[in-house]
Amino acid sequence: MTGRARKTKLADVAAEAGVSISTVSRVFSNPELLSPETVRNVREVAARLRYTPNPMARALRAGDSPYIGVVVPDISNPYMTMLLKSAQARSRARGIGVFVADTDDAADIERQVCEQFARQTRGILLCAPRMSVSHIREIADMIPLMLVNRPVDGIPCVYTDSTASVAELVDRLCELGHETIAYLPGPVGSWANKVRARTVADRVRKHGAELVKLDPTAARHEDGVTAARAVADGGATAVVAFDDVLAAGLIEGFRRLGLSVPDDISVAGHDDVMAGLVQPGLTTVEGLSARVGQLAVDRLLEAGEPGITADPNHLGVGTKVIWRASVGKPRA
Repeated sequence: MTGRARKTKLADVAAEAGVSISTVSRVFSNPELLSPETVRNVREVAARLRYTPNPMARALRAGDSPYIGVVVPDISNPYMTMLLKSAQARSRARGIGVFVADTDDAADIERQVCEQFARQTRGILLCAPRMSVSHIREIADMIPLMLVNRPVDGIPCVYTDSTASVAELVDRLCELGHETIAYLPGPVGSWANKVRARTVADRVRKHGAELVKLDPTAARHEDGVTAARAVADGGATAVVAFDDVLAAGLIEGFRRLGLSVPDDISVAGHDDVMAGLVQPGLTTVEGLSARVGQLAVDRLLEAGEPGITADPNHLGVGTKVIWRASVGKPRA
């Protein structure tokens, strides 16, 4: 029986040397960033395993690839869909193609995809990542990286900065007379969800109102439908949802329970991606996903150009509340 021996990969050298993949990559691209002992160890292991650096991979890392990668946790979410379309249009206008990956909210898939894109593209747009900070930093060591909606120190990021708008929304609900307010969370690993949940809780507490705590969700329409019962049983007269998809599900769930929005309960969302699809009209906070996608692509591609250093600062895109008919005074 004849056959080819499997070619040694970067991951094989990393495992044998007891270091990360990014460290092996740096040994062959920027060894001056590492200690002499680490470089010597990795090179010895690579020689023993007969590993040869791929010149094509080095060229891609240097920014010669005509593609960028865009990684999203859930491509079916309207916010991500709009962001992706905007990023793709912006990138193509600059002559750069786009590879897209949906990770289904799984951190392990996210990491695998990013490592693959690091060998195929000139940079990665990593949207709402679920990976640990250490893993995000490993990817940033391999290839130019632009984060979206999850700031990490030292890595450039563009995000929807809606904290002030969420606070304004809760303040208005309390001013209307709502004394028990619920927050319907999104995915537990979402940075944006943590920020919104904290903002709602802080403002509710500031006004002396009661907060109804609900379980995290996958931010799907059916999750909102199911959560309607828990909101009603908790005695809330208003509920702020993590996003518009959940808010739309809540409105449908209340309808099935025979409750009227906003007469029996007020509902608000986030992202403004379902205008005209929900009745009554949904009060929500802008997500500005198209603008976020454009800015993220611009910053990523500019950072990848020769002689330009990536801006490590985080860029927040300000928002406003869009007031519609789903919010009103509580019943007397």
